[in-house]
Amino acid sequence: MSNKSGNYARHAIIWDKEGRDRSDISGFYSGLAEKYGRKVLCLMCAVGTIACGMAEKGFSITAVDIEPEMIANAKKKHAGTTNPLFLVGDVTELDLPEKDYDFAFIGGSVDFHHLLSEEEMLQALSCIYNHLTDEGCLALELEYPAVESRHSSRQRFDLEIPPETGLKAWKYGETRYDAGTKLMHIKQEVFIEEDGKAENFVHEFYFKLISRETLESLLSKVGFHVIKEYGGYDTSEWHPGSDKWIIECMKVKR
Repeated sequence: MSNKSGNYARHAIIWDKEGRDRSDISGFYSGLAEKYGRKVLCLMCAVGTIACGMAEKGFSITAVDIEPEMIANAKKKHAGTTNPLFLVGDVTELDLPEKDYDFAFIGGSVDFHHLLSEEEMLQALSCIYNHLTDEGCLALELEYPAVESRHSSRQRFDLEIPPETGLKAWKYGETRYDAGTKLMHIKQEVFIEEDGKAENFVHEFYFKLISRETLESLLSKVGFHVIKEYGGYDTSEWHPGSDKWIIECMKVKR
């Protein structure tokens, strides 16, 4: 198994032009953040759509992603503003000059699962812990692990890109999940048409899901305490069968 996170660099052009409304997501994380303060660290931010939505609500945002192409597209799309501040960085090695953030999150997707070992997860959580104030909060958006293995056969997905962009994109995706190892293998073939030219590429990666017990153990080792679990962006409480699994954690002094 290769510890690769897929071809996100070539995805950047798609996400830059995608017209999907994500105001419900930025609204949810804004609601969490405002309980703790106005200084926010948005990690694994991609092209920064959620970060920008929160900046518009008055939060001071630092948005970080490991892919330079994602950050380049984010800066281009939001040129002329210093909020959010977009930076290239690895969440497992993060060491920013400022370490007084009120709220940090990985959300809008389940990208925390790109970390394929408990060691990487601990490294990331420790880095986040070190960037928060003593009363800071971390929110993680996760996928609750199913008890049975499953296979979703290849199917087509059309991406929501406004016609005026002149770009069309779609993908064929297949997913396999092993309940024993909690590894999810996702393989997609992405197609892009723009200005009469067509291209396609493979986007393939693994997610490592984790049990509630493992998650709580990792958080405790670093110094976080779970205070609430959400089942959706409507702030409903998590229950078995919820669409989302979002964890709100308070920092505990070591």
